Amino acid sequence: GALLLPGGRMPLNIFEPRYLQMVDEAVAGSRLIGIIQPGLNGALREDGEPELCNVGCIGRIIAFSETGDGRYLISLQGVCRFRIAHELTVKTPFRQCKPAPFLADLDEEQAADEIDRPALLRAFRAYLQA
Repeated sequence: GALLLPGGRMPLNIFEPRYLQMVDEAVAGSRLIGIIQPGLNGALREDGEPELCNVGCIGRIIAFSETGDGRYLISLQGVCRFRIAHELTVKTPFRQCKPAPFLADLDEEQAADEIDRPALLRAFRAYLQA
């Protein structure tokens, strides 16, 4: 249920071994991680893993600390939305995909002009009331 948006920040408590490995690889490389929701219909693939939504958000690790009990506390900064071009066949315990980024999210001037802020706030208020 975690939702990362471009420009937003998300603190995460990482404790599952597969995600600890994912963070290790991200920190050693580009520090980028894709955040995406499981499919809204609850469908599963043949291997038992959930189907994924089509759109997620690329997040950059901007803060990282280790706890004494083997967990990582990280903070992500949302970079841009992406669509899954295709999921990669990998041997890592975490899933990986070829992302197709929404390039308009990277153009701050264009993105600001396209946002209907009053409509967005109404939608957020309706969501929170529900």
